[in-house]
Amino acid sequence: MSEILDWRALRVFSLYRIILSGLLVTLLIMPRSGMLPTIWQPDMFGIVALLYFVFAIGSGISVGRWESNGTQFGLQVILDLVALSLLGFSSGDPTGIYATLMLVPVCFAGFWKPGAGTQLFSAVAILGMLASTLVHQLLGTQPYPLAELGALSATQLAIALVSTVVGRNMADTRRLVGKRELDLASLTELNTFIVQRMEEGVVVVDAENVIRMINPAAGQLFGVSSSAQLHQQLVELSPALATALEHWREGKPVGSELLAPLRLQITATGPGRDERAVLLLEDIQGQNTRVQREKLAALGRLTASLAHEIRNPLGAISYSAQLLAEAPDLQAQEQKLTAIILAQSKRLNRLIEEILTLSRRKTPLWLDLQLGQWMTKLRDEWRLSWPDLAERLSLSIENGGENLQVRVDPDHLRQLLTLLLDNALKHGTPEQGVACIAIRVYRAGASATPCIEVSDNGRGIDSEMEQRIYEPFFTTRHDGSGLGLYLARELCEANYCELRYSPVQTGGSCFRITFPMERPITSAIDD
Repeated sequence: MSEILDWRALRVFSLYRIILSGLLVTLLIMPRSGMLPTIWQPDMFGIVALLYFVFAIGSGISVGRWESNGTQFGLQVILDLVALSLLGFSSGDPTGIYATLMLVPVCFAGFWKPGAGTQLFSAVAILGMLASTLVHQLLGTQPYPLAELGALSATQLAIALVSTVVGRNMADTRRLVGKRELDLASLTELNTFIVQRMEEGVVVVDAENVIRMINPAAGQLFGVSSSAQLHQQLVELSPALATALEHWREGKPVGSELLAPLRLQITATGPGRDERAVLLLEDIQGQNTRVQREKLAALGRLTASLAHEIRNPLGAISYSAQLLAEAPDLQAQEQKLTAIILAQSKRLNRLIEEILTLSRRKTPLWLDLQLGQWMTKLRDEWRLSWPDLAERLSLSIENGGENLQVRVDPDHLRQLLTLLLDNALKHGTPEQGVACIAIRVYRAGASATPCIEVSDNGRGIDSEMEQRIYEPFFTTRHDGSGLGLYLARELCEANYCELRYSPVQTGGSCFRITFPMERPITSAIDD
C-alpha cells in the first residue's frame, strides 16, 4: 500500500489465510458433509490442507517479528500460490475454485507492495495452473480446455497490473498525506509556541465551552494556572467570560462592562458560532500603562536634551546675577530682584541636575549584600553627612533581618533610600509635634521576600493623589521638582524590586521596597 511497512495489512492477510485453510481442514474431516466435491487424490489433498493450515497459523504468529515484512510477505504469497496449486491438482480440477482463489494473494500483493514482485506472483500462479493441467493431461485423467486456462492466466496478469497501478496511486496518496500531516504538525507546534508566548491572553473553547487551550498570559489575567484549566468548563475559569461567550453565540452584543478592565475579542474557527471559538483577552489597564511608560520615556529623552540646552544659558544668567549682586551701587529693590534671580537659578539648576541624573542612570551592577549590616553602616554615614536626618531617623532590623542577603546595585539602593528619606523630610512633617522617620528592615515570614520600609509620621497622602505620586513633575510643593518618587521607582524596577506606598494607620506615609528574592548567604560584602 505504501513504502511505509504496514504490519496491520499483513495481519489481515494472515487472518484470511488461517480462515481459508481452517475451513478446508474442517470440511475434510467432517464425515459425509457433502460440502466438498469428489477429490481425485484425497490423501494428498488432506496432507496439503493440513500443512497449509499449520503454515497459516505459524505465519500469523510471526507477523511483525521479522526485520523485513516485505520479505516475509513475499515468501508467504509464494507458499500460498504453491499450496493452492497443489490443492487444485489433488482435487482433480486445477482450473477450478482453487485457481480462482489464487487471484486473492496476487491482488493483495499488488495493493500492499506494488512493483515487479506482483508480476512475479502472477507468473507463479500461472505456472502452477499450467503445471497441474499438463500433469493431468499426461496422466490422461480428463482433458481440460485450453481456453479456460488462457482466460484464467489473462485474469491473473490483469489483476496483477491493475492492483499494481492502484497500489502505486494509493502509495503516492499516502506519502502525500503523510507529508501534509507532518507539515500540519509542524505548523500546529509553531502556532502553539507563538500562542504560549503571546502577551495577550488566548483561550480556545469547543462547542460545549470546554477549554481546549489556554496560554500562560490568560491564566495570569485570571490568577490561575493555565495547565490546571485545560479540559475544564469555561465558567470555572470566569463566569463573566462564559456569559460573554454565550451572548456572542446567541448573536447578542457583548457588554464591555462584563470583563472590565479586559478587552475581549471572539473569533469562530468553524462555519458557525456554535463550533469552536478563540477568545482573545487584552489587559487595557496594562496596555495603557505600557503606552504611558513609553510616552514618559520619550518625554524623559526630550527633557534631558532640553536640560542640556538650558544648562549653559542658565549658567550664564546665574554668573551674571552674581556679578550684578556684587556691584556697590545697587539699590535695595535691585538687590531683592538679584536675590530672586539667584534663588530661582539655583532651583532650576537643581531640577536640571535631577533630570540629567535620571537620563544618565547607569546599568545596575548587582552584588550580594548582607542587608542588615549594610544598612547599619549606611546609617552611621548619614549621621556624619546628613545632620538634619540624623536627628529624626531610627533604624530597626527585625525578624532575622541581620542575616538577610539580597542581590542589588549598592549605589542604586543608596540613591533610592536617599530619595525616599529626602521626600520624607520635605513632606513628612506633622502639623504638631516632631517629625520622625523610621527605616525598618525585615522579612514578613519564613518564605517571604526581604523588605525595607521608610515611614514618617506626617500628614500622609490624599487618596486622590496616590495614583499620581510616581508621575514625573507632579509635586505639591512650589519648590519641588516632582522627580524624586519617579526616579525612586525607576531605580527599583532597574533592580527588579517593587516600590509600593501605603498609609500608616496612626498617620503618615510608608514606602516599602520589596526585593525579588533572598540570596543564599556566601560572604559578607563590605560596601
